[in-house]
Amino acid sequence: MTTQNQLEAIMSLGKVLPDNKITEILDELQNKQPSIYRFIYGEPSDTINLLNNDMAKLYLDLSFDVVWFFRNKFGKLPVVTDHEAWTTKKIALLDAELKSLTNEIPMDDKFRSNLQKRFVKRSLESSIQMQLLQYIENQVEHYASFNRKREKAIQLTKSLLFVLVRLFGDLYTLKQAKKA
Repeated sequence: MTTQNQLEAIMSLGKVLPDNKITEILDELQNKQPSIYRFIYGEPSDTINLLNNDMAKLYLDLSFDVVWFFRNKFGKLPVVTDHEAWTTKKIALLDAELKSLTNEIPMDDKFRSNLQKRFVKRSLESSIQMQLLQYIENQVEHYASFNRKREKAIQLTKSLLFVLVRLFGDLYTLKQAKKA
């Protein structure tokens, strides 16, 4: 687990990266994990933009923070041979688990309970970075607090960033499993 001080140090380094280094990191992401790249720069950011343009820009900035954090803490991006199927499967599993957390979506109680248990288990297994998630949540809340029009995009922005953190956690867990 990462401490608050370690997280702040990593994020500070990311904020002063020259543009060419940022471009290099994003190019590597696009080449090695195009499906995750599209998750950042495709439909999710477009969907947030429909609610609020400022929050869509924040989503992109914080997405890079996530990429930078994992790269800085765990090394170069792992390669998954069938990245499209892998990403789709991970997002589908996470989608079902997240839906189980709300009572707004009708679901069999036993099925809901099983999904919730799986969500907790998988979150713990995926080396999910709680400090990173707290940092992201604080950044979203703080930024949205400056303009009431941004509030309608808070939950979607947080949810998509959570999914991104889980994807990276799973990706780097896969990398560590290959090493073992």
